[in-house]
Amino acid sequence: MGIVRKEALANSIFYYSGVALGYLNLIILIPAFFTADQFGLLSLIIYVSTIYAYLSQVGLANTVPRFFPFFKTDDRLHNWFLSYVLLIGIAGYVIITALMLIFKPLIISAFIEKSSEFTEYYYFLIPLGMFTMLFNIFEAITRAVYKTAFATFLRETLLRLLTTAGILLFMLNVIDFHRFIYFFVISNAVCAVMLFFQIIFSKEFVLKFSFKDLTKEKFKEIMKYGGFLYISSASMIIGQGGADALFLGSMVGLSVVGAYSIYMKIATLIYGPMRALSRISVPIIATSFKENNLKQIADIYKRTSLIQLVLGCLIYVGVIINKHNLFVFLKKPEYIDSFSIFYFVGLAVLIDISVGLNSEIIVNSPKYKFDPLFNIILLFVSVLMNYLLIPIFGGVGAALAAVASFFAFNFIKWLFIVKQFKMQPLGLKQLLVILISVITYLTGVIIPVMDNVFIDIAVRSGAAVAVYAVLTLWLKVSPDLNERFFVYKNLILRRK
Repeated sequence: MGIVRKEALANSIFYYSGVALGYLNLIILIPAFFTADQFGLLSLIIYVSTIYAYLSQVGLANTVPRFFPFFKTDDRLHNWFLSYVLLIGIAGYVIITALMLIFKPLIISAFIEKSSEFTEYYYFLIPLGMFTMLFNIFEAITRAVYKTAFATFLRETLLRLLTTAGILLFMLNVIDFHRFIYFFVISNAVCAVMLFFQIIFSKEFVLKFSFKDLTKEKFKEIMKYGGFLYISSASMIIGQGGADALFLGSMVGLSVVGAYSIYMKIATLIYGPMRALSRISVPIIATSFKENNLKQIADIYKRTSLIQLVLGCLIYVGVIINKHNLFVFLKKPEYIDSFSIFYFVGLAVLIDISVGLNSEIIVNSPKYKFDPLFNIILLFVSVLMNYLLIPIFGGVGAALAAVASFFAFNFIKWLFIVKQFKMQPLGLKQLLVILISVITYLTGVIIPVMDNVFIDIAVRSGAAVAVYAVLTLWLKVSPDLNERFFVYKNLILRRK
């Protein structure tokens, strides 16, 4: 437990420092110094390289931690485990790269009219996809041996620091945008190489590779499990974070991709409480299924759903009442005129968190094989709705597609859990949260706009949080939040 606590603390520090750096880049530096087209191009390159990496790694990010305990040996060769991982990763990357080259004319034709700049950077995807894939695989290896803090530092903190450095070099005219893209690719390479060196120096592995000693049985077992996860995770990645950007880039243009990316990134703040609760709850859910304790799972399901909605709605309302302050930093009319995108992508995320840990319940249940089916449905609805709505509504169309796909995705999973396990998280208290959110919104918008943006943010947000917190605690929306409030209150009073 000491190792787990130490790693968890370090991960938290690096993660939240990375969030701060990410929003410094996203909200202040990039809008100030990059054109909307340039940011849209960078976003599209990142989206595509992420999909490229996930398709190449053939589910290894989840397969490695799952299978490593069965290969682990005292001689640190681990039955040539790294050889299996290397072989699968290389094979996956070669296949996807070959497809990228074969279908290049078709892909280029989709973007040449609206996003011709993207086609000029097509070959940059090959090294960036490789470095992203390698980092994901190396990170999975560090998770298998409980040494994740350095990987979190590299992904969340160092990469964003390097991005900040690249933006500053661009700002000072040391490099142009073309060289900035080079700089960004090299930054990803540096992070992947540094993580590989951590594996070397961890003394958890003897870095010897042999493909002679690989057995077909073990290889098939890894590929079977990895293939199952491959379908599931690839559908999820493309459905949730790829289809919209790809369609926007091909149908509308890079400036809209940039605006959509900014508001989607801001909306992901709403996921913060869900991610924290997921880390805590997943082991309990897995153990409860093992012990057939469905009552405990139902209780966690309901409580986490409510907490996520309470905290998510506060963040959603907080962004909306401060939109005029956000515009001070975003500056460009392409971003300001596109704020309506946030209303819908924020709503999509709220739909996703409002039904709690439904994916975590399904994945850890005996019915886990249905998870890829639901993710494929998400992908299908996302592609269909983006195809239909983006030509009509542009960036707002992509946001509406997100609402439709997230609703369909979560409704099907909600219905599945109701039918299979006789549990569901929704109740009248969710309506109470929505009512409190409306009152909080009205409180935030009636406050006069102040000249100083920082004072305005502090006063407006402080008033909104006070109203929201008082109503939530007074109406006893969530017993867990009330309990935590009184625990911290008593702790503070004792110190005084």
